[in-house]
Amino acid sequence: MTGKSDTYSRTYTASEVAKIVGMNIETLRVWRRRKQLVLEGERQGWTRYTFNDLMAVATYHNMVRSHCTNTIAELIAGTVSQQLANKWSGILGTESSVFCLCNNAMDEENIQIEMHLGLEELLEAITQIMRSSKRQPAYHIVDCGALFLKVLVSCTKVREESE
Repeated sequence: MTGKSDTYSRTYTASEVAKIVGMNIETLRVWRRRKQLVLEGERQGWTRYTFNDLMAVATYHNMVRSHCTNTIAELIAGTVSQQLANKWSGILGTESSVFCLCNNAMDEENIQIEMHLGLEELLEAITQIMRSSKRQPAYHIVDCGALFLKVLVSCTKVREESE
């Protein structure tokens, strides 16, 4: 049986990623062809997804399913992927979750994306947005810790089914 460290270090096929995330593989292929996701494992031939790529796909999928625009979903998935690259195992050791806050209260051109550790820090940032915004705040929040745990559970199920 393989451990969690193998989960972070191995690569995944497109069909494994689709199964883990809970999406159609054809949708994943379309996203890849349209360059809606920037992948670490991108190269000619068969694409192998790193764990960080898997989390980017899961974040993008989560945002699109939440009726977020593709542009904002791309920005959020890219930010989560860059900010948390190779730090996923550390998220399990934190007492509070990691949140990604996307603020587009100003306009579509001035989107701010920030990472926050813990609910208090997130609420403080939202309060600041609401106080300083000239127009009604519009923001998206991703609970990276919850999404990470969901992916880990799915990885375990997929691995057990293949053994």
